[in-house]
Order: sequence, then structure tokens, then C-alpha cells
Amino acid sequence: MIRAGLLILLLASLGVGSLVVLPIEQVEVVGHRQLSPTQVQQITGLEPGAPWLWAWPYRLKPLLDNPWVRSATLERPAPGQIRIVLQERTSIANLLINKTRMGLSPDGVLLPNPPVQTPLIEGRGDLPIGDLLLLVQAFPKAKHIRYDVGGYQISTDGLNVWGKSVKELQDWAKLSRIGKSDASAVLAHPATWSNGRIYVYSWGVSARR
Repeated sequence: MIRAGLLILLLASLGVGSLVVLPIEQVEVVGHRQLSPTQVQQITGLEPGAPWLWAWPYRLKPLLDNPWVRSATLERPAPGQIRIVLQERTSIANLLINKTRMGLSPDGVLLPNPPVQTPLIEGRGDLPIGDLLLLVQAFPKAKHIRYDVGGYQISTDGLNVWGKSVKELQDWAKLSRIGKSDASAVLAHPATWSNGRIYVYSWGVSARR
């Protein structure tokens, strides 16, 4: 009991001593876009006045629970100074889930409170994140992407295209850019699809009003 009491007293003395002798005087947060420096300090507890000697990388673990944070590292450039270096995820599309707008990162992570951007993705059924990422990449100018068990619909200015599979839509998008196959024939005559929809199948393309 005496030893335990002495140990507790020693730890308390070290804590008070580290706070008085060498507190954190400056906190620099680098690489932040979504999170503010104040939020980062509050989440980690690494704020001016906290013990500098106790500023270790494990204090950054709560940051990694935030979907926006891909990685975080801690640097101590000088006594009393710390630098927190963040690598945040970016949102490449908005995803509407149960009327809640989420961001979608390139590595397939759902991000809360994203900036409003296109494409807006919505649909019914299981969320096919992998397929949606491929479609965002294949149709960089898409304004709206819908999905359901039957397939995918891509909408943008003057274009409305539907396909049963991502592979068929990818092939069509690639061929339309290089001007080959049935895709170029449809694109060459905007009147055939400006008020209708292009249907992409494994055997070809159909344009309907």
C-alpha cells in the first residue's frame, strides 16, 4: 500500500512538473481542410498549456476515427512546440442516403457533411460503392447518377444514358471519347438523344425519345 501510494504521488508530481516546466506553447496543424485547427486540438487534447513531454503519437488515434482523416502524424520540432500533419480525404461525389447527403471519397469512404458537389448519387437497394466509383471516373462531367437492381442511369447536360452493367457503360464512355462504334454514331446526331435516353447493351446502343 505504501509503495502504491508513493508511486501515485510520484506520477502526480511528474505530471505537475511537466506541465509547469515544459508546457505546450505552440500547436501547428498542417494539411487540414475539413477539420479546423481548433477541432484537431480539442479531439487530441494537444492544446497550449498541456504537457509537451506527454505529446506522443497515440494522442492522434481519436483523429483516425473521423472518416475525413486518412492519416495523422505528430512532430515535435522544438521544446514546447508540436506539429500535427494531416492527410484528409477528399469528396468526389455527393451521395444521398435516407435523405442525408454524404460525400464519397476515392477510396470508397462515406464522408459526413460534405461540400455540395456533383455528381449527386442516389438509388435503391444495396449501395454498390465500387461500381459507383468506377462510374464517377468514367463520366467526370456527370450531374446525376441513379442506381437500382436493374442498372445505372447517368445524366449530365444534354446526355441521359442507361446501362445494365458498369462494364458496358465504361466501354461506351471510352468509345464515345475516341469516336468509335455505335457510341460515336449516336453522339454525332444530338437530335437523336437530346430529348430521350441512350440505352447501352452488350450488343450495341439504342436511342429512344
